[in-house]
Amino acid sequence: MGKRHPNLPAWQWRAYPHNHQHPTNLVLHLIAVPLFIVAFLLMVSGVFSLDLASIAIGVISLLAALGLQHHGHRLA
Repeated sequence: MGKRHPNLPAWQWRAYPHNHQHPTNLVLHLIAVPLFIVAFLLMVSGVFSLDLASIAIGVISLLAALGLQHHGHRLA
């Protein structure tokens, strides 16, 4: 898996309770997860329709969703 986390699934399950105990984290996830899904679909749609604006907006939205989740995990 990698040098930092050789058993990634086990590490994720161990860290899950600590990373998801803050109530604000739940609100951020309620925003970030649908945003991530829509951003991914927008990127895929942009790739197949060759629409650079859709791809760019999808990438920016995807990064925003990941940033929200990262911020939520740091609240714990």
